[in-house]
Amino acid sequence: MQCVPKSPSSTRFGADRLARIATMESWHFWFLGRQAIVNQLWSKYLSGCRDVLDLGCGTGHMSQRLADRGHRVVSLDLRPEGLLAMRAARSDACLVQAEAPYLPFAPGSFDAVVMLDVLEHVDDRALLRCIASVLRPTGWLILTVPALPLLWSYRDSAAGHQRRYTRSGLCRLIAEENYILREIRYYQCLLLPIMLASRYFGRHGPVLQDLEERPLPLINAILASINQFEVRLSEHIAWPWGSSLAAVCQKR
Repeated sequence: MQCVPKSPSSTRFGADRLARIATMESWHFWFLGRQAIVNQLWSKYLSGCRDVLDLGCGTGHMSQRLADRGHRVVSLDLRPEGLLAMRAARSDACLVQAEAPYLPFAPGSFDAVVMLDVLEHVDDRALLRCIASVLRPTGWLILTVPALPLLWSYRDSAAGHQRRYTRSGLCRLIAEENYILREIRYYQCLLLPIMLASRYFGRHGPVLQDLEERPLPLINAILASINQFEVRLSEHIAWPWGSSLAAVCQKR
């Protein structure tokens, strides 16, 4: 199957949201924890990959980190703002504006695809099939998604999420779309009680979203330390739940 570009559809993930994320990625406790778990899994499974697609690259934060590690990175996103910022920062960056799941690449173009909190926005089965087509034989996919439907709140609706995932549901989806699951982990287990309270009381409006995204510096530092401590332990402990899931799988 060759995936061809089509006309972009409307998205609720707007330029204002992307700009807000750009101000948070380098310091916010949630992003620091996600970065830690992705780095850990990447080093364990994907460090030898050469050609990498950062699918839904957003601000380009992950693309830059992968390029710094010596990978040849193609950064793809529907929104132009992050791509333009990457072009301004690096004239040699390889950038593509396109809409998932319509990936304008030849079959077998990449050794690996990284997709951080993208799958929940789109037709997940269609996108996984399209990713498989652009991966080389036994190519790798690393992804993160929001977990636990009971955490659904105003945040999900505002971000344009279509779903949150359970571990069993994501495992089944990966297997049915012809990938081999190598590892799956819940992330942000230790902070889950706080998340449950925040999402319960923030089901209908943005007040708690704003508080969650702008924690006081001391509180943010404490929460970041907890998340990063959890990631270090995750090599030895299978956390039973968490607000996000990270998975590594391989094209069958």
